Amino acid sequence: MEQPIEGNSSKKQHRWTKPMSWTLLEILAEEVKKGNRPNNTFRTSSFTLAAKRIFEEFGVKCLPDHVDNHLKTLRNSWMMIYKLRGISGFGWDENLKMITASPKAYTACLSAHPTHDKYLNKKIDMYDEMAIVLGKDMARGDFAKSFVDIDLQSHSKDEDKIMDFEGHKLEIVLNIFRTYDGYKFEEIVEANSIS
Repeated sequence: MEQPIEGNSSKKQHRWTKPMSWTLLEILAEEVKKGNRPNNTFRTSSFTLAAKRIFEEFGVKCLPDHVDNHLKTLRNSWMMIYKLRGISGFGWDENLKMITASPKAYTACLSAHPTHDKYLNKKIDMYDEMAIVLGKDMARGDFAKSFVDIDLQSHSKDEDKIMDFEGHKLEIVLNIFRTYDGYKFEEIVEANSIS
């Protein structure tokens, strides 16, 4: 389970399996329900408890620092899930806990970001637990907003273009969407022959 870090044979890197991550999320979700995450920060005792339970259930040495570091990895996944959920062309299936994408949106997204494949059109394991543990972790304080409050689409506009299609000139009105991270989606609103 633990592998030496390259260049330093005395230190070992902790490797997390899916069952270990699931157990961690279950433990931390219970800690949240008990009130052991004031101000969106877990108490040290929560990390100690999680490390102890990981050791007991999996027989792998786990330290509170390992728990804290893995929580950062899970937080990055959580942020990506919410980022993708807000992109035009994507949907959310509440029953399956899955980000759905039309073929066009899926292809556009993966051509720009191939690593996002693991989040699209696939069930997100432990989504509810991630929501409890990480859901309010995106913004803090009086200025905090939920993702429902944030307009992730930077702008949308209609744009006219003249295109030549098999010798015919067409005036096309496009609705162009640009998302917060640069994805561009075009939707043809109307097309009229002008020649």
